[in-house]
Amino acid sequence: MPSALLLPLLTCAAVLVVSGVAKLRDPQSLDRAVESLRVPAPFDAVAVRRALPWLEVALGLWLLVATGVAHLVVASAVLLLFAAYLGLVVRAERGPAPAECGCFGELGDARVTRVTVARTALLVLAAVLTVVGAFQGAAFLPAAVAGPGMWLWLAATALVVAVAVLVTWRPAPGDAPPPPEVDADGEYRRRSIPDAQVLTEDGRLVHVGEEAKRAARLLVFLSPGCGPCQRIAPLVPAWAADLGPVAVHAVLLGPPAVLAAHPELAGHAWFDPHRVARRSLAPGAPSAVLLGTDGLLAGGPVTGEAAILEFVEEVRAHLHLGTRPAPAATAASDVSGR
Repeated sequence: MPSALLLPLLTCAAVLVVSGVAKLRDPQSLDRAVESLRVPAPFDAVAVRRALPWLEVALGLWLLVATGVAHLVVASAVLLLFAAYLGLVVRAERGPAPAECGCFGELGDARVTRVTVARTALLVLAAVLTVVGAFQGAAFLPAAVAGPGMWLWLAATALVVAVAVLVTWRPAPGDAPPPPEVDADGEYRRRSIPDAQVLTEDGRLVHVGEEAKRAARLLVFLSPGCGPCQRIAPLVPAWAADLGPVAVHAVLLGPPAVLAAHPELAGHAWFDPHRVARRSLAPGAPSAVLLGTDGLLAGGPVTGEAAILEFVEEVRAHLHLGTRPAPAATAASDVSGR
């Protein structure tokens, strides 16, 4: 019968391959994670960022084929890698500002939470057991070619995992708002402003829809840890001065204390400590959405640094030049409050 220590080995291999491929498909998530987690030099270099996904894939595949001393070497390398990840997420989770790990690219939740710490700790435990298995000669390749017993054991394990996932899985309704819609004529289809609240700089809890009734609002959702958000944040005060009568707010994903990292946003910041408003209004960070004075969205949501810059230019053109913005981005009415 195959050794039970092969199961931690397969877990580590699968996680490494999935993680590496996900990072290769979304390299920006790794860039955001390196900045958000404050990875120390020289490991924050661009060359290291680009090599890391390939290293993860290589380690995962090597775990499956290595035997003898090579098996022990790769198992030890995986343990060191996971231990480094654990140290980074523990420090980030204890930090004053929210952070993102981008551990699996676009897959899963990028936020660093206690769940992230627990998951990484379990991976470290799996890596420790893989090292123990390497000392005992529990390698995947010899077991796989030894006979059908290994494959039956793997199939039974996969069945247990699949049942556990399907029993515990449930969708997360409303976790991300629907993207902008257009009708058959290519016109932006407006929807009601969702029921969402934010904190103001003076500690008041306000309803974004009620605030929009007094003036159209451009909300720019920023996570203090991500690189694109840090580049967009200094632009918000200029937008607030230039886009009147539209009020511009940087909605920081965290408690009011995160404003200390962006003093330039004083007077322009709202706070979403539990990300409830972000989940209702915007698909991620950085992202932006325009609220009309009539209780409907007037534009967006849009996501990503380039999309936000283009979105702001469309709003500016509509307000100052009287031109009609792109229909999929903004509505032509109720932006200025008229």
